[in-house]
Amino acid sequence: MTPSGPPRSAVGAGYTHRAGHARASQAAVPVGVLVGRKILLLLVLREPHHLLTGILRCGRVSLDGSICNTPLRVNSHPHVKYHLYSCPAKSAGGCGGISRRGDLIDEFISEAVLAKLEERAMTARETEPWAGAGELARQREKLAKLRARWDSDEVSDELFFSAVKPLEERIRQLRAEQAKHALGAERLSQSAATDVASLRARWYKDEQDGGLPISQKRAYLREALHAVIVHPAGGGRQPFKPDLLEPIWRE
Repeated sequence: MTPSGPPRSAVGAGYTHRAGHARASQAAVPVGVLVGRKILLLLVLREPHHLLTGILRCGRVSLDGSICNTPLRVNSHPHVKYHLYSCPAKSAGGCGGISRRGDLIDEFISEAVLAKLEERAMTARETEPWAGAGELARQREKLAKLRARWDSDEVSDELFFSAVKPLEERIRQLRAEQAKHALGAERLSQSAATDVASLRARWYKDEQDGGLPISQKRAYLREALHAVIVHPAGGGRQPFKPDLLEPIWRE
């Protein structure tokens, strides 16, 4: 299902048009500090308690064709087990037109980011080919030709043995470099696979059981994503529709 309004590519390209809301991922808490006889009011940034605070943005299209693009806030209700991500009211700078189940969005975006990290790990395994392959092939060909000429008595023993020694030494050196490159590539592949597997295992554990704290999860999200546009689902109570979530990936 695709919402009406501007194409999603235009939404993604323009998601930063309300820079004033971009820092809503951290709440500013006023703190009074006594300096001499004056109290200075400082703003201390507090880490959000929910995974996607400040990352989700409202994708509702207004009458003039532009999107709201306001960062969604978290609403909780005492009789509801899950939290909601909602666009603030118009009086608070939003449109108040979107509200979604936070637990389902958290899980879907977590899986999307972990899948992206696994994809990048797979790419990391595809290391650059060894640069000495061409030279090794040439040195082996030269050695083979030299042996053939010696076998057919085209070169003397003295010339053959004086020429073959540096060739064989160079080939041994190149083969050692080739083996070192292959070993490094294999270790990189194993390390990348292990890191992502370990990250996935810790992502869903409680922090007291060795799971990642939310600050680290949000760091991974920020590294992978610019934002996530949440498009309208229509009126009334609707089932969860992940196709209405549009991740804006970093390159």
